[in-house]
Amino acid sequence: MEKVQHGRLYSYKDIQQWEGNWELIDGIPYLLASPSYVHQHVVGELHLALAPYFKARGCRLILSSFDVQFDIAKQEEEAQTVVQPDLFVICNLNQLKKNRVQGVPDLVIEVLSASTGIKDRNQKYHLYEANGVKEYWIVDPSNRTIEVIGLEDGRFQKRAVFGPKDVLTSFLYPDLAVPLDSILHMDDVE
Repeated sequence: MEKVQHGRLYSYKDIQQWEGNWELIDGIPYLLASPSYVHQHVVGELHLALAPYFKARGCRLILSSFDVQFDIAKQEEEAQTVVQPDLFVICNLNQLKKNRVQGVPDLVIEVLSASTGIKDRNQKYHLYEANGVKEYWIVDPSNRTIEVIGLEDGRFQKRAVFGPKDVLTSFLYPDLAVPLDSILHMDDVE
């Protein structure tokens, strides 16, 4: 792997040759750290809770690490915006390719960690909003909350915050109700 040079923009082709898991946002590479147990617990619990709902609707709930290529106008090797959300939903199965999703997911879920929190709340928030992700969930295990952020008129404008005693409801999927007690319960981890 070459040394990442400040100021240089990279492509999907570049990061595919590097060791480790990488994301690209507007040509800027980000190395993904190994997730913690708490992170994996939350991702796993959310997947278990959500998979039957989306499967019944003909959609796919996909776990990381799987690439999502946002700049679909470019050839795969030239793409400069490719991320790996913790969980995401696509209902247009034409977007699903062998090694990536090409296009915008309907719902994206990111679980915050010390190494990703700022990027998830800033760069990814703006990326998802600008590309028309209809709903974005930000899971904060430290505070035991899930923020549900909905797109309206091309901007993230709707917001609801849920805690461990709540039942999460979605703007995009109004009949989706997710009890959060087991998902946000982490008393067994120090």
